[in-house]
Amino acid sequence: IRNTNGGGDYFDFISKQVVDDYQKVRSIYINSQSLASNELPSYARKAVQTLPTFDVSVVRDETTFWKLVETWQMLCNTIRQSKRSALQIIVNELSVSVAMKAKGPLELPVKRQSLPSDVQRQLEEIEQNAVREFVELGMDPILDFQEMLSMRDHERRVEKLAGMIGRERSRLEAKESLIRAFLEKELGEELLAMSDLGDGQNVFD
Repeated sequence: IRNTNGGGDYFDFISKQVVDDYQKVRSIYINSQSLASNELPSYARKAVQTLPTFDVSVVRDETTFWKLVETWQMLCNTIRQSKRSALQIIVNELSVSVAMKAKGPLELPVKRQSLPSDVQRQLEEIEQNAVREFVELGMDPILDFQEMLSMRDHERRVEKLAGMIGRERSRLEAKESLIRAFLEKELGEELLAMSDLGDGQNVFD
């Protein structure tokens, strides 16, 4: 929905939003060790450590804006590769585990057609779920960027990027909140157990 206060005010608003959301996403990936380790393998965590910072002037300028777009695309590619690697590990582990239970020598790499049909279906389902989950992330490194390239209006491009980055910020913040709540619960239970133990010791003193 466009801001009725005028194009200039609206453009300033979404430009600032892009920078704020990008900086928050960058900060979460760099500083939230529990989330980063859950989301990315070690090589990918090293990659996001080098993400540059940007200010509003970069977004407003039609030329420098593409530096931010390129950086965001790099992050999308990093996440896609990490998800692909994680999927491959799951598929390989399941394939080898099933193959080891079969009679005869283990042949590596395991050929999918040599596995039981129900296992093949399970692997296909795992892959389909992974593809669906990645699409839902909204981090495709190609389609959204092709759409942005086709746009002739700079404000529309900034709007598009704002939606992409804002979606990732919301997802990460929600996940970060869940991790924090889990850790607080774990810590609370640990402290409660220590308190109970302490009370018990006092009783028998």
